[in-house]
Amino acid sequence: MYWIEIYSNSFTIFKTLLYIYIFLQNNSTVTGSKTILICDDHLLFLSGLVEILKKFGNNYTVITFNDSDSCKNFIYDNTIDVFICDLNIDDVDGFVLIEELKEHLKNVKTIILTAYYEDYLINKAEKMGINAFLKKETTAQELISVIEMAAENPFYTNKSNKRLTNDFLLKDENTINKFKLSKQEKEIIKYIIEGKKSTEIADIMRITKNTVDTHRKNIHKKLEISNSSSLIKFAHENNLFI
Repeated sequence: MYWIEIYSNSFTIFKTLLYIYIFLQNNSTVTGSKTILICDDHLLFLSGLVEILKKFGNNYTVITFNDSDSCKNFIYDNTIDVFICDLNIDDVDGFVLIEELKEHLKNVKTIILTAYYEDYLINKAEKMGINAFLKKETTAQELISVIEMAAENPFYTNKSNKRLTNDFLLKDENTINKFKLSKQEKEIIKYIIEGKKSTEIADIMRITKNTVDTHRKNIHKKLEISNSSSLIKFAHENNLFI
């Protein structure tokens, strides 16, 4: 009888510990799990970021897209907790993408993770209500910390890395004059930065698509760039129309 009583008590303790373990595991999954969507067209960086979030994150579900259209379609149809976005995705400005998705990101923590780190970009992100602006050199620990920050926390950026002065604030007109861009070319650059296609630009400016394409070729030649992605990068670096 004595051994039966010990066995019964041990079994009861074991069951109690098992229930506690199951509860803690389930509770951890519920409170820690977040669905994170990343939009970045640099595939090597993207795969590395996913591995970091899986290794150091808190039960994250990570979804990735390397094009803006797929990213938009997913957000339209699904619920996410965190949106991490580059500033340049397949020729689309990240700010433009976030603005287009504004209604769907009201309850989503939005983080810009970019190679560009000028003050005017950081200021623009803050004015747009974006939660954080981080450089791609950000450590895993800091990124996880930002992801886990409370929604009511103020705008966050890597303050220690932030430039004290903005060397590009006055470059807008100087750059345009230097490269002798025409009025129409300047207007087309603005629309390209906004993410508009040649057909859309043609409709807005009331000119033919061929005319727009010709202007685009001239712009590429004058600025010594090869595509729209390079143009958007050039615009960011030289504070064009920001």
